[in-house]
Amino acid sequence: MRSDRAGLTQGALLLTSFVLTACGGGAATQKSMTQKAAPAPAPVITSIGTDFYLTLPDHLCTSAPAKCNNAPVNNRLIVAGATATTGNVTFNGVTTPFSVTAGGEAVLALDPAVVLTANEMVEAKAIHVTALSPVSVHVVSENPTSADGYLALPTPGLGTKYYVMSYASIRYTGSEFAVAATQNSTTVSITPTAAGATKPVGTTFTVLLNAGETYQFANPANADMTGTLVAADKPVAVVSGHRCTDIPSGVGYCDYIVEQLPDVSVWGKTFHTSPFSGRARYTVRVMASVNGTTLTTIPAGLIPGTLNAGQFVDVDLTGAGEFVSNNPVLMAQFMRGYADDLAGKGDPSMVLVTPAEMGMTDATFGVHGLAGTSGTFMNVVTETAALATLKLDNVVVNTALFTPIGGASIYSVGTIPVAAGAHSLLGTVPYSALVYDYGIPLNAVSYAYPVATKLSIPAPVATTTTSSTVCAEKQETEGLHSSSGHDIHTNSVNDDLDCD
Repeated sequence: MRSDRAGLTQGALLLTSFVLTACGGGAATQKSMTQKAAPAPAPVITSIGTDFYLTLPDHLCTSAPAKCNNAPVNNRLIVAGATATTGNVTFNGVTTPFSVTAGGEAVLALDPAVVLTANEMVEAKAIHVTALSPVSVHVVSENPTSADGYLALPTPGLGTKYYVMSYASIRYTGSEFAVAATQNSTTVSITPTAAGATKPVGTTFTVLLNAGETYQFANPANADMTGTLVAADKPVAVVSGHRCTDIPSGVGYCDYIVEQLPDVSVWGKTFHTSPFSGRARYTVRVMASVNGTTLTTIPAGLIPGTLNAGQFVDVDLTGAGEFVSNNPVLMAQFMRGYADDLAGKGDPSMVLVTPAEMGMTDATFGVHGLAGTSGTFMNVVTETAALATLKLDNVVVNTALFTPIGGASIYSVGTIPVAAGAHSLLGTVPYSALVYDYGIPLNAVSYAYPVATKLSIPAPVATTTTSSTVCAEKQETEGLHSSSGHDIHTNSVNDDLDCD
Protein backbone atom coordinates (compact mmCIF):
# COMPACT_ATOMS: atom_id res chain seq x y z
CA MET A 1 0.00 0.00 0.00
CA ARG A 2 2.79 2.35 0.83
CA SER A 3 4.47 1.95 -2.56
CA ASP A 4 1.13 2.55 -4.36
CA ARG A 5 0.60 5.78 -2.50
CA ALA A 6 4.12 6.84 -3.32
CA GLY A 7 3.45 6.14 -7.01
CA LEU A 8 0.27 8.20 -6.95
CA THR A 9 2.04 11.06 -5.23
CA GLN A 10 4.87 10.95 -7.77
CA GLY A 11 2.37 10.88 -10.66
CA ALA A 12 0.55 13.90 -9.28
CA LEU A 13 3.80 15.80 -8.98
CA LEU A 14 4.76 14.91 -12.58
CA LEU A 15 1.36 16.03 -13.91
CA THR A 16 1.65 19.32 -12.02
CA SER A 17 5.12 19.86 -13.45
CA PHE A 18 3.86 19.05 -16.98
CA VAL A 19 1.03 21.58 -16.81
CA LEU A 20 3.26 24.30 -15.36
CA THR A 21 5.91 23.66 -18.00
CA ALA A 22 3.48 23.51 -20.94
CA CYS A 23 1.49 26.54 -19.86
CA GLY A 24 4.29 28.88 -18.99
CA GLY A 25 4.66 28.21 -15.25
CA GLY A 26 7.54 26.95 -13.15
CA ALA A 27 11.22 26.96 -13.85
CA ALA A 28 11.00 24.98 -17.11
CA THR A 29 9.11 27.54 -19.22
CA GLN A 30 11.68 27.20 -22.07
CA LYS A 31 10.97 23.46 -22.43
CA SER A 32 7.49 23.41 -23.93
CA MET A 33 6.00 20.25 -25.39
CA THR A 34 7.63 19.02 -28.58
CA GLN A 35 5.45 20.01 -31.52
CA LYS A 36 4.98 17.20 -34.02
CA ALA A 37 4.72 18.34 -37.62
CA ALA A 38 1.53 17.11 -39.27
CA PRO A 39 2.30 14.54 -41.98
CA ALA A 40 1.93 15.82 -45.52
CA PRO A 41 -1.42 14.71 -46.95
CA ALA A 42 -1.23 11.99 -49.59
CA PRO A 43 -1.60 13.36 -53.13
CA VAL A 44 -5.04 12.99 -54.64
CA ILE A 45 -5.02 10.41 -57.45
CA THR A 46 -7.00 11.38 -60.54
CA SER A 47 -7.46 10.08 -64.08
CA ILE A 48 -4.64 12.43 -65.09
CA GLY A 49 -1.39 10.50 -64.65
CA THR A 50 1.93 9.35 -66.07
CA ASP A 51 1.56 5.55 -66.31
CA PHE A 52 -1.33 3.51 -67.78
CA TYR A 53 -2.03 -0.15 -68.61
CA LEU A 54 -4.88 -0.49 -71.11
CA THR A 55 -6.67 -2.97 -73.32
CA LEU A 56 -9.62 -3.17 -75.72
CA PRO A 57 -12.16 -6.01 -75.52
CA ASP A 58 -13.50 -7.55 -78.70
CA HIS A 59 -15.13 -5.31 -81.31
CA LEU A 60 -17.50 -7.12 -83.69
CA CYS A 61 -16.03 -5.33 -86.69
CA THR A 62 -12.60 -6.73 -85.76
CA SER A 63 -13.57 -10.33 -85.03
CA ALA A 64 -16.30 -10.55 -87.72
CA PRO A 65 -15.43 -7.86 -90.30
CA ALA A 66 -17.86 -9.23 -92.90
CA LYS A 67 -20.69 -8.11 -90.66
CA CYS A 68 -19.38 -4.53 -90.89
CA ASN A 69 -18.94 -4.33 -94.67
CA ASN A 70 -15.28 -5.30 -94.10
CA ALA A 71 -14.49 -1.72 -93.13
CA PRO A 72 -11.41 -1.40 -90.86
CA VAL A 73 -11.55 -0.55 -87.16
CA ASN A 74 -9.38 2.44 -86.21
CA ASN A 75 -8.11 2.35 -82.64
CA ARG A 76 -6.67 5.56 -81.23
CA LEU A 77 -5.25 7.07 -78.08
CA ILE A 78 -6.04 10.72 -77.41
CA VAL A 79 -3.40 12.07 -75.02
CA ALA A 80 -3.82 15.61 -73.66
CA GLY A 81 -1.86 17.60 -71.11
CA ALA A 82 -1.91 20.95 -69.35
CA THR A 83 1.88 21.16 -69.63
CA ALA A 84 4.20 20.21 -72.50
CA THR A 85 5.51 16.66 -72.17
CA THR A 86 6.73 13.60 -74.00
CA GLY A 87 5.99 9.94 -73.57
CA ASN A 88 5.79 6.49 -75.10
CA VAL A 89 3.15 3.94 -76.08
CA THR A 90 4.35 0.34 -75.99
CA PHE A 91 2.46 -2.59 -77.51
CA ASN A 92 3.70 -6.01 -78.59
CA GLY A 93 7.31 -4.96 -78.08
CA VAL A 94 7.04 -1.85 -80.25
CA THR A 95 7.45 1.56 -78.61
CA THR A 96 5.99 4.67 -80.23
CA PRO A 97 7.03 8.07 -78.85
CA PHE A 98 4.67 11.04 -78.63
CA SER A 99 4.82 14.67 -77.59
CA VAL A 100 2.14 17.00 -76.30
CA THR A 101 2.28 20.79 -76.31
CA ALA A 102 0.99 22.72 -73.31
CA GLY A 103 -2.79 22.56 -73.43
CA GLY A 104 -2.64 20.37 -76.54
CA GLU A 105 -3.14 16.76 -77.51
CA ALA A 106 -1.52 13.93 -79.43
CA VAL A 107 -3.65 11.40 -81.34
CA LEU A 108 -1.92 8.08 -81.83
CA ALA A 109 -3.04 5.25 -84.12
CA LEU A 110 -2.81 1.83 -82.49
CA ASP A 111 -1.94 -1.51 -84.04
CA PRO A 112 -5.23 -3.22 -85.04
CA ALA A 113 -4.05 -6.23 -83.03
CA VAL A 114 -4.73 -4.36 -79.77
CA VAL A 115 -8.36 -5.50 -79.94
CA LEU A 116 -8.75 -8.78 -78.10
CA THR A 117 -10.49 -11.41 -80.23
CA ALA A 118 -9.40 -14.61 -78.45
CA ASN A 119 -11.70 -15.63 -75.63
CA GLU A 120 -10.59 -17.06 -72.29
CA MET A 121 -6.91 -16.85 -73.24
CA VAL A 122 -3.89 -15.18 -71.67
CA GLU A 123 -2.11 -12.93 -74.18
CA ALA A 124 0.66 -10.33 -73.93
CA LYS A 125 -1.54 -7.60 -75.42
CA ALA A 126 -1.72 -4.79 -72.88
CA ILE A 127 -1.06 -1.24 -74.07
CA HIS A 128 1.42 0.56 -71.81
CA VAL A 129 1.41 4.37 -71.86
CA THR A 130 3.99 6.46 -70.01
CA ALA A 131 4.60 10.21 -69.90
CA LEU A 132 7.07 12.50 -68.16
CA SER A 133 4.32 14.84 -66.95
CA PRO A 134 0.67 14.10 -66.13
CA VAL A 135 -1.66 13.55 -69.08
CA SER A 136 -5.23 12.44 -69.66
CA VAL A 137 -5.72 9.45 -71.95
CA HIS A 138 -8.88 8.49 -73.84
CA VAL A 139 -9.20 5.36 -75.97
CA VAL A 140 -11.45 5.24 -79.05
CA SER A 141 -12.23 2.21 -81.19
CA GLU A 142 -14.07 3.30 -84.34
CA ASN A 143 -15.51 1.66 -87.41
CA PRO A 144 -17.76 3.61 -89.80
CA THR A 145 -20.70 1.64 -88.42
CA SER A 146 -19.75 0.97 -84.80
CA ALA A 147 -17.66 2.87 -82.25
CA ASP A 148 -17.16 3.79 -78.61
CA GLY A 149 -14.43 5.01 -76.28
CA TYR A 150 -13.38 5.25 -72.66
CA LEU A 151 -11.46 7.31 -70.13
CA ALA A 152 -8.22 5.54 -69.21
CA LEU A 153 -7.31 5.26 -65.52
CA PRO A 154 -3.64 5.50 -64.49
CA THR A 155 -1.83 2.69 -62.74
CA PRO A 156 -1.76 4.33 -59.27
CA GLY A 157 -5.55 4.60 -59.42
CA LEU A 158 -6.16 0.91 -60.14
CA GLY A 159 -7.42 -1.53 -57.55
CA THR A 160 -8.07 -5.19 -56.84
CA LYS A 161 -11.87 -5.54 -56.72
CA TYR A 162 -14.28 -4.83 -59.57
CA TYR A 163 -17.83 -5.59 -60.60
CA VAL A 164 -18.35 -5.75 -64.37
CA MET A 165 -20.68 -3.23 -66.01
CA SER A 166 -21.98 -4.36 -69.39
CA TYR A 167 -25.25 -4.96 -71.25
CA ALA A 168 -26.91 -7.82 -73.12
CA SER A 169 -29.25 -8.31 -76.02
CA ILE A 170 -31.72 -11.01 -76.98
CA ARG A 171 -30.44 -10.60 -80.56
CA TYR A 172 -26.65 -10.25 -80.25
CA THR A 173 -23.92 -12.13 -78.39
CA GLY A 174 -20.78 -10.71 -76.84
CA SER A 175 -21.26 -9.25 -73.35
CA GLU A 176 -17.62 -9.12 -72.22
CA PHE A 177 -14.78 -7.79 -70.11
CA ALA A 178 -10.98 -7.90 -70.19
CA VAL A 179 -8.27 -7.71 -67.53
CA ALA A 180 -4.76 -6.24 -67.93
CA ALA A 181 -2.09 -6.93 -65.31
CA THR A 182 0.35 -4.30 -64.08
CA GLN A 183 2.64 -6.65 -62.10
CA ASN A 184 4.10 -10.12 -62.49
CA SER A 185 2.52 -13.09 -60.77
CA THR A 186 -0.92 -11.53 -60.45
CA THR A 187 -3.68 -13.96 -59.53
CA VAL A 188 -7.12 -12.90 -60.79
CA SER A 189 -10.23 -14.56 -59.36
CA ILE A 190 -13.38 -14.33 -61.50
CA THR A 191 -16.92 -15.21 -60.49
CA PRO A 192 -19.04 -14.85 -63.68
CA THR A 193 -22.72 -14.03 -63.70
CA ALA A 194 -23.03 -15.74 -67.10
CA ALA A 195 -21.20 -18.76 -68.50
CA GLY A 196 -18.20 -18.46 -70.77
CA ALA A 197 -17.12 -20.90 -73.46
CA THR A 198 -15.59 -23.20 -70.83
CA LYS A 199 -16.40 -21.57 -67.49
CA PRO A 200 -19.72 -22.15 -65.73
CA VAL A 201 -21.85 -19.40 -64.27
CA GLY A 202 -21.36 -18.65 -60.60
CA THR A 203 -18.19 -20.70 -60.11
CA THR A 204 -15.04 -18.81 -59.20
CA PHE A 205 -11.92 -19.58 -61.25
CA THR A 206 -8.46 -18.06 -61.29
CA VAL A 207 -6.10 -16.77 -63.98
CA LEU A 208 -2.40 -16.04 -63.51
CA LEU A 209 -1.11 -12.96 -65.34
CA ASN A 210 2.24 -11.20 -65.60
CA ALA A 211 2.73 -7.51 -66.23
CA GLY A 212 1.44 -6.56 -69.68
CA GLU A 213 -0.66 -9.70 -70.10
CA THR A 214 -4.40 -9.68 -70.73
CA TYR A 215 -7.34 -12.02 -70.32
CA GLN A 216 -10.73 -11.64 -72.01
CA PHE A 217 -13.96 -13.30 -70.91
CA ALA A 218 -17.06 -13.08 -73.12
CA ASN A 219 -20.39 -14.82 -72.95
CA PRO A 220 -20.86 -16.81 -76.20
CA ALA A 221 -24.63 -16.53 -75.92
CA ASN A 222 -26.96 -13.65 -75.09
CA ALA A 223 -26.50 -13.38 -71.33
CA ASP A 224 -25.27 -10.32 -69.42
CA MET A 225 -21.86 -10.23 -67.72
CA THR A 226 -22.93 -7.29 -65.53
CA GLY A 227 -22.28 -8.05 -61.86
CA THR A 228 -19.39 -10.45 -62.50
CA LEU A 229 -16.88 -10.15 -59.68
CA VAL A 230 -13.22 -9.68 -60.64
CA ALA A 231 -10.77 -9.76 -57.75
CA ALA A 232 -6.97 -9.77 -57.87
CA ASP A 233 -4.10 -9.91 -55.41
CA LYS A 234 -2.35 -7.02 -57.20
CA PRO A 235 -3.76 -3.97 -59.00
CA VAL A 236 -5.25 -4.68 -62.43
CA ALA A 237 -7.08 -2.71 -65.12
CA VAL A 238 -10.55 -3.98 -66.04
CA VAL A 239 -12.38 -2.87 -69.21
CA SER A 240 -15.88 -4.07 -70.02
CA GLY A 241 -18.73 -3.71 -72.49
CA HIS A 242 -20.21 -5.57 -75.45
CA ARG A 243 -18.86 -6.21 -78.95
CA CYS A 244 -22.17 -5.01 -80.42
CA THR A 245 -25.40 -4.65 -78.49
CA ASP A 246 -28.72 -2.96 -79.08
CA ILE A 247 -30.22 -0.75 -76.36
CA PRO A 248 -32.97 -1.41 -75.43
CA SER A 249 -32.62 -5.08 -76.23
CA GLY A 250 -34.39 -5.88 -79.48
CA VAL A 251 -34.48 -2.28 -80.70
CA GLY A 252 -32.23 -1.43 -83.71
CA TYR A 253 -29.39 -1.08 -84.06
CA CYS A 254 -26.35 -2.60 -82.34
CA ASP A 255 -23.12 -0.78 -81.54
CA TYR A 256 -19.84 -1.42 -79.72
CA ILE A 257 -19.84 -0.30 -76.06
CA VAL A 258 -16.78 -0.08 -73.78
CA GLU A 259 -15.64 1.56 -70.52
CA GLN A 260 -12.74 1.15 -68.10
CA LEU A 261 -14.05 0.33 -64.64
CA PRO A 262 -13.10 1.92 -61.32
CA ASP A 263 -12.22 -0.23 -58.34
CA VAL A 264 -15.07 -0.66 -55.84
CA SER A 265 -13.19 1.49 -53.31
CA VAL A 266 -13.76 4.60 -55.42
CA TRP A 267 -17.44 4.12 -56.23
CA GLY A 268 -19.68 6.96 -55.13
CA LYS A 269 -22.96 7.78 -53.46
CA THR A 270 -24.21 10.88 -55.33
CA PHE A 271 -24.75 10.95 -59.10
CA HIS A 272 -26.34 13.27 -61.65
CA THR A 273 -27.45 12.50 -65.19
CA SER A 274 -28.89 14.47 -68.08
CA PRO A 275 -30.13 13.66 -71.61
CA PHE A 276 -27.89 13.32 -74.63
CA SER A 277 -28.51 16.35 -76.80
CA GLY A 278 -31.26 15.78 -79.34
CA ARG A 279 -32.27 12.37 -77.98
CA ALA A 280 -35.68 11.73 -76.41
CA ARG A 281 -34.50 9.47 -73.57
CA TYR A 282 -31.60 7.52 -72.10
CA THR A 283 -31.08 4.55 -69.79
CA VAL A 284 -29.23 4.51 -66.47
CA ARG A 285 -27.94 1.31 -64.85
CA VAL A 286 -27.12 1.37 -61.13
CA MET A 287 -25.14 -1.46 -59.49
CA ALA A 288 -24.57 -1.99 -55.77
CA SER A 289 -21.30 -2.83 -54.05
CA VAL A 290 -22.77 -4.10 -50.77
CA ASN A 291 -26.00 -5.62 -49.55
CA GLY A 292 -28.83 -3.43 -48.38
CA THR A 293 -28.29 -0.57 -50.81
CA THR A 294 -31.13 1.89 -51.29
CA LEU A 295 -31.37 5.11 -53.28
CA THR A 296 -33.24 8.38 -53.01
CA THR A 297 -33.86 10.05 -56.36
CA ILE A 298 -35.03 13.19 -58.11
CA PRO A 299 -37.57 12.63 -59.62
CA ALA A 300 -38.69 10.64 -56.62
CA GLY A 301 -39.22 6.88 -56.69
CA LEU A 302 -37.00 5.97 -59.66
CA ILE A 303 -35.40 3.05 -57.78
CA PRO A 304 -37.67 1.43 -55.22
CA GLY A 305 -36.53 -1.48 -53.09
CA THR A 306 -33.09 -2.72 -52.12
CA LEU A 307 -30.04 -3.87 -54.08
CA ASN A 308 -27.44 -6.36 -52.87
CA ALA A 309 -23.79 -6.61 -53.89
CA GLY A 310 -23.46 -7.03 -57.67
CA GLN A 311 -27.16 -6.50 -58.28
CA PHE A 312 -28.32 -3.77 -60.64
CA VAL A 313 -31.40 -1.97 -61.85
CA ASP A 314 -32.15 -0.04 -65.07
CA VAL A 315 -34.02 3.25 -65.19
CA ASP A 316 -35.24 5.10 -68.29
CA LEU A 317 -35.30 8.89 -68.10
CA THR A 318 -36.28 11.79 -70.34
CA GLY A 319 -34.81 14.57 -68.20
CA ALA A 320 -32.16 15.18 -65.58
CA GLY A 321 -31.85 12.94 -62.55
CA GLU A 322 -30.21 12.89 -59.14
CA PHE A 323 -29.38 9.63 -57.34
CA VAL A 324 -28.24 9.50 -53.71
CA SER A 325 -27.33 6.11 -52.25
CA ASN A 326 -26.75 4.95 -48.70
CA ASN A 327 -23.82 2.80 -49.94
CA PRO A 328 -21.32 3.22 -52.81
CA VAL A 329 -22.71 2.30 -56.25
CA LEU A 330 -21.50 2.25 -59.87
CA MET A 331 -23.60 4.03 -62.48
CA ALA A 332 -23.55 3.83 -66.28
CA GLN A 333 -25.53 5.94 -68.70
CA PHE A 334 -26.51 4.36 -72.02
CA MET A 335 -27.25 6.07 -75.30
CA ARG A 336 -30.11 4.18 -76.92
CA GLY A 337 -30.35 2.84 -80.47
CA TYR A 338 -31.19 4.85 -83.56
CA ALA A 339 -34.62 3.24 -83.88
CA ASP A 340 -35.59 4.12 -80.32
CA ASP A 341 -36.90 7.59 -81.19
CA LEU A 342 -37.44 9.94 -84.12
CA ALA A 343 -34.18 11.85 -83.71
CA GLY A 344 -32.48 9.95 -86.53
CA LYS A 345 -29.06 9.97 -84.87
CA GLY A 346 -26.82 7.76 -82.77
CA ASP A 347 -26.68 4.14 -81.75
CA PRO A 348 -25.84 2.55 -78.40
CA SER A 349 -22.96 3.82 -76.29
CA MET A 350 -22.02 3.33 -72.63
CA VAL A 351 -20.44 5.96 -70.37
CA LEU A 352 -19.73 5.76 -66.66
CA VAL A 353 -21.21 8.58 -64.63
CA THR A 354 -18.70 10.35 -62.40
CA PRO A 355 -19.98 10.56 -58.82
CA ALA A 356 -20.11 14.00 -57.22
CA GLU A 357 -17.55 12.88 -54.64
CA MET A 358 -15.06 12.17 -57.42
CA GLY A 359 -15.70 15.36 -59.36
CA MET A 360 -12.80 17.45 -60.65
CA THR A 361 -12.09 21.17 -60.51
CA ASP A 362 -9.41 21.30 -63.23
CA ALA A 363 -8.91 18.97 -66.22
CA THR A 364 -7.27 19.10 -69.64
CA PHE A 365 -8.74 16.50 -71.98
CA GLY A 366 -9.12 15.50 -75.63
CA VAL A 367 -12.38 15.40 -77.55
CA HIS A 368 -12.74 12.91 -80.39
CA GLY A 369 -14.65 13.98 -83.47
CA LEU A 370 -16.54 11.37 -85.45
CA ALA A 371 -16.30 11.78 -89.21
CA GLY A 372 -19.37 13.24 -90.89
CA THR A 373 -21.30 14.21 -87.77
CA SER A 374 -22.89 17.53 -86.89
CA GLY A 375 -20.68 18.15 -83.84
CA THR A 376 -19.59 17.00 -80.42
CA PHE A 377 -21.25 17.76 -77.09
CA MET A 378 -20.32 17.83 -73.44
CA ASN A 379 -22.77 17.33 -70.57
CA VAL A 380 -21.63 19.06 -67.38
CA VAL A 381 -22.98 18.95 -63.83
CA THR A 382 -21.92 21.43 -61.16
CA GLU A 383 -23.34 23.29 -58.21
CA THR A 384 -25.80 25.94 -59.32
CA ALA A 385 -24.15 28.57 -57.14
CA ALA A 386 -20.79 28.03 -58.89
CA LEU A 387 -21.98 28.24 -62.51
CA ALA A 388 -20.70 31.79 -62.91
CA THR A 389 -17.15 30.61 -62.25
CA LEU A 390 -17.09 27.52 -64.50
CA LYS A 391 -14.70 28.07 -67.42
CA LEU A 392 -14.24 26.12 -70.65
CA ASP A 393 -10.91 27.02 -72.26
CA ASN A 394 -10.64 30.00 -69.89
CA VAL A 395 -14.00 31.44 -70.94
CA VAL A 396 -16.95 31.40 -68.55
CA VAL A 397 -19.60 29.02 -69.83
CA ASN A 398 -22.97 30.28 -71.00
CA THR A 399 -25.07 29.78 -67.88
CA ALA A 400 -28.24 29.91 -70.00
CA LEU A 401 -27.30 26.40 -71.22
CA PHE A 402 -27.79 25.04 -67.69
CA THR A 403 -30.95 24.04 -65.83
CA PRO A 404 -31.32 23.28 -62.12
CA ILE A 405 -32.12 19.63 -61.40
CA GLY A 406 -34.97 20.72 -59.19
CA GLY A 407 -36.33 19.64 -55.85
CA ALA A 408 -33.83 20.05 -53.06
CA SER A 409 -30.83 19.52 -55.35
CA ILE A 410 -28.10 22.16 -55.31
CA TYR A 411 -26.90 21.06 -58.77
CA SER A 412 -27.53 22.19 -62.35
CA VAL A 413 -26.94 20.31 -65.60
CA GLY A 414 -26.03 21.71 -69.01
CA THR A 415 -25.10 20.64 -72.53
CA ILE A 416 -22.29 22.54 -74.24
CA PRO A 417 -21.30 22.18 -77.91
CA VAL A 418 -17.55 21.53 -78.04
CA ALA A 419 -15.19 21.11 -80.98
CA ALA A 420 -12.88 18.14 -81.48
CA GLY A 421 -9.44 18.72 -79.99
CA ALA A 422 -7.88 19.57 -76.62
CA HIS A 423 -9.85 21.54 -74.02
CA SER A 424 -9.65 22.58 -70.40
CA LEU A 425 -12.49 22.76 -67.89
CA LEU A 426 -11.95 24.74 -64.70
CA GLY A 427 -14.33 25.17 -61.78
CA THR A 428 -14.21 26.57 -58.28
CA VAL A 429 -16.11 23.52 -57.02
CA PRO A 430 -15.99 19.93 -58.29
CA TYR A 431 -17.88 19.15 -61.49
CA SER A 432 -18.60 15.98 -63.47
CA ALA A 433 -18.62 15.94 -67.27
CA LEU A 434 -18.89 13.56 -70.21
CA VAL A 435 -18.22 13.98 -73.94
CA TYR A 436 -20.17 12.35 -76.76
CA ASP A 437 -20.87 12.42 -80.47
CA TYR A 438 -23.17 10.52 -82.77
CA GLY A 439 -23.65 10.01 -86.46
CA ILE A 440 -26.73 10.36 -88.59
CA PRO A 441 -28.25 7.98 -91.16
CA LEU A 442 -26.94 5.94 -92.76
CA ASN A 443 -24.10 5.47 -90.26
CA ALA A 444 -25.60 6.11 -86.82
CA VAL A 445 -22.30 5.48 -85.03
CA SER A 446 -21.69 6.99 -81.58
CA TYR A 447 -19.31 7.23 -78.62
CA ALA A 448 -19.34 8.67 -75.10
CA TYR A 449 -16.70 8.89 -72.37
CA PRO A 450 -16.10 10.75 -69.08
CA VAL A 451 -13.90 13.85 -69.13
CA ALA A 452 -11.99 13.12 -65.93
CA THR A 453 -12.43 11.76 -62.42
CA LYS A 454 -10.75 11.56 -59.05
CA LEU A 455 -9.61 8.10 -57.97
CA SER A 456 -8.97 8.89 -54.32
CA ILE A 457 -10.30 11.21 -51.66
CA PRO A 458 -7.91 13.26 -49.52
CA ALA A 459 -7.53 11.85 -46.02
CA PRO A 460 -8.38 14.22 -43.16
CA VAL A 461 -5.35 16.11 -41.90
CA ALA A 462 -4.30 14.64 -38.57
CA THR A 463 -4.30 17.09 -35.68
CA THR A 464 -1.41 17.10 -33.20
CA THR A 465 -1.42 18.26 -29.62
CA THR A 466 1.00 21.10 -28.91
CA SER A 467 1.68 23.21 -25.89
CA SER A 468 -0.54 25.96 -27.23
CA THR A 469 -3.52 23.63 -27.70
CA VAL A 470 -3.06 22.22 -24.20
CA CYS A 471 -3.12 25.73 -22.78
CA ALA A 472 -6.08 26.77 -24.90
CA GLU A 473 -8.04 23.71 -23.81
CA LYS A 474 -7.14 24.33 -20.17
CA GLN A 475 -8.22 27.96 -20.36
CA GLU A 476 -11.43 27.03 -22.17
CA THR A 477 -12.21 24.47 -19.47
CA GLU A 478 -11.62 27.03 -16.75
CA GLY A 479 -13.87 29.48 -18.54
CA LEU A 480 -16.64 26.89 -18.78
CA HIS A 481 -16.34 26.20 -15.06
CA SER A 482 -16.69 29.86 -14.21
CA SER A 483 -19.59 30.63 -16.57
CA SER A 484 -21.38 27.24 -16.55
CA GLY A 485 -22.12 27.62 -19.66
CA HIS A 486 -25.73 5.18 -66.83
CA ASP A 487 -27.61 -4.22 -84.68
CA ILE A 488 -25.08 -2.08 -86.31
CA HIS A 489 -26.67 0.51 -88.55
CA THR A 490 -24.73 -0.03 -91.74
CA ASN A 491 -24.79 1.66 -95.11
CA SER A 492 -25.64 -1.66 -96.74
CA VAL A 493 -29.07 -2.41 -98.07
CA ASN A 494 -29.63 -4.73 -95.10
CA ASP A 495 -29.92 -2.15 -92.30
CA ASP A 496 -31.29 -4.67 -89.83
CA LEU A 497 -28.09 -6.71 -89.87
CA ASP A 498 -28.06 -9.97 -87.92
CA CYS A 499 -24.86 -9.83 -85.87
CA ASP A 500 -25.17 -13.19 -84.13
